[in-house]
Amino acid sequence: MIPAELHAHVFMDGIDYQKSAARFKDGVDQDAVRSALKEYQSRGIALIRDGGDHYGACIYAKSIAEEYGITYLMPSFAIFKEGNYGKIVGRPYRDLAEYRSRIAEAASSGADFIKIMVSGILEFSRFGVVSETDYSDELVKELVHIAHEEGYAVMAHASGTECVRRAAQAGVDSIEHGYYMDAETMDIMKEKGLIWVPTAVTSANLSGTGRFPEKIVEQIAETHKEAIALAAAKGVLIGCGSDAGAFSVLHGKGCLQEYALLSPLLGKEADEKLLTAEQMIRQKFARKNN
Repeated sequence: MIPAELHAHVFMDGIDYQKSAARFKDGVDQDAVRSALKEYQSRGIALIRDGGDHYGACIYAKSIAEEYGITYLMPSFAIFKEGNYGKIVGRPYRDLAEYRSRIAEAASSGADFIKIMVSGILEFSRFGVVSETDYSDELVKELVHIAHEEGYAVMAHASGTECVRRAAQAGVDSIEHGYYMDAETMDIMKEKGLIWVPTAVTSANLSGTGRFPEKIVEQIAETHKEAIALAAAKGVLIGCGSDAGAFSVLHGKGCLQEYALLSPLLGKEADEKLLTAEQMIRQKFARKNN
């Protein structure tokens, strides 16, 4: 099976975020975007779902993806609460009125879906710690409701049991990352038919890089694998997305690494399970539902 890449960031190169971002500072680096698409094309990957950026890179990628035989889905940019994590991939909102305006901006630039941030990121030097977890149940429910009301599926960046559960109960359509998830939250996801894109190689590929304490990196990676196996056994829909562009996760290669990692964890009929999630992504995220 040639998997789809269900979570990527085309503006990053997987090597050096600062240098990657600098290349887009004065406008979209078209050569960099084309280089990434060529990597996917060379591996036969025909579907990419981008997690957004504030440079217009994913918008440009979508505009040329057909040249490479690729279906490209993107939110234009992620939308995050001002003062919280999300600046590297999105645009902030201060209140619901501004959130609505961000959705309008995404729509005008051809967004296929809406991406919201419901937590910060993992602290790889401290096991179990996630930044920015102060999103309320009421706020997340309203964010999802507004996006759905406008006809968009919702991708939610979330890690930490409380944040993932909050996103799941709010009715998002997919959970991205989902580190430190508990069994009860998995049951909610199964009940609601949500897709989980665990981006497991973002932690697994840190091993041996010296970027963070090795024991903690290994603990995070192994705990996440155990959670994926449990979720799969419970019948949670799991998709193959590597967070390509993140440190040590290269475009094209990262997707295949994620597939190799997920396959044994999903057990029997792993390919069929991954394909089901891919098909649901195509159905729900491919375009605005009118």
